[in-house]
Amino acid sequence: MNYRQFGNTDLIVSEIGLGCQSLGGGLYHRDDGMALRTLWRAFEAGITFYDTSDHYSVGHSEELIGRAFSSRRDRVIISSKAGTRYTRTARLALHMRPVLRPVSGLLRPLKLTFGRLRSRQRQSDFSPQYLRHCVEHSLRRLKTDYLDLFQLHKPPPDILREAAFLPTLESLRTQGKIRHYGVACDTVDDALSCLTMTGIASIQVTLNLLDQEAIPRVLPLAKQRNCAVIARNPRGQGHLTREFADILAEDYAHDRAAFEEIQHRARKFCFLEKENRTLTQAALQFVRQLAGVSVVIPRAINKSQLDEILGTLECPPLSPDELTAISTLSSQMAKPIRRYRYRT
Repeated sequence: MNYRQFGNTDLIVSEIGLGCQSLGGGLYHRDDGMALRTLWRAFEAGITFYDTSDHYSVGHSEELIGRAFSSRRDRVIISSKAGTRYTRTARLALHMRPVLRPVSGLLRPLKLTFGRLRSRQRQSDFSPQYLRHCVEHSLRRLKTDYLDLFQLHKPPPDILREAAFLPTLESLRTQGKIRHYGVACDTVDDALSCLTMTGIASIQVTLNLLDQEAIPRVLPLAKQRNCAVIARNPRGQGHLTREFADILAEDYAHDRAAFEEIQHRARKFCFLEKENRTLTQAALQFVRQLAGVSVVIPRAINKSQLDEILGTLECPPLSPDELTAISTLSSQMAKPIRRYRYRT
């Protein structure tokens, strides 16, 4: 594993981190033992950066990280997020998942419908009171007294323009409850707004073979300002795999035609597969090789997925010819992908 300076902070992070949204389980699976073994295996392989949120599996992702690393807290970098809250109705429904899991197979055709219904029960809250509340509860679940990084979770443009959250984040940092703070951005424009703010240590953006908008627009400016960049969704929400290994690949499709268009684009990159390199590993290599990326955070919910991710460290890097072919393909696919976004 290689390690990188995290922007202008004192943090040194593994170049591959772990996105922990999937670890807490959901309607269709939950295996705490497997999740803990995955976390331990990641740590043994040298992964030090773990990205979670207070609302991933209603806090259970944080609880698992707390169980896994409470005895080795000083050897991991934990980043959590806040700003999304569910209504009482949604929280009740989410807590009903253990009851429904035995029949979840029968409910799988309704997966996208459930996701849309859940999204309508989501609300944003970046008030000082709520952010402080979230930090306190995250610390409790994580069994720690500080967060290495605290991120706002996809604040809308009006919240970013006002930037009223900055005094609260700075106060939490001064109190020692968070070491650094940043923003997990919904769009490239949001990331550019964050790069104008004082105190923001990191931005998190979507970055993969299918979505390269941040490469020319964000990475050079972030590098210039020495702001850390966390690259999420390196496998295109499962489209850049031989199976839908990420959560809800269909999240990015508003309709069937759009979904099939994404799949069509993804298949064009299958030439990157080699005898000793999978499509997933090629997708991760692409992001790893980008100048200005501090850490890339693929998700994994089991040892098999994690081992494929870790295999990226051993497989051949993308050659100049392959990078040229990627650039040519990307220019031919310049039209943005239509996306269905749950957030309303």
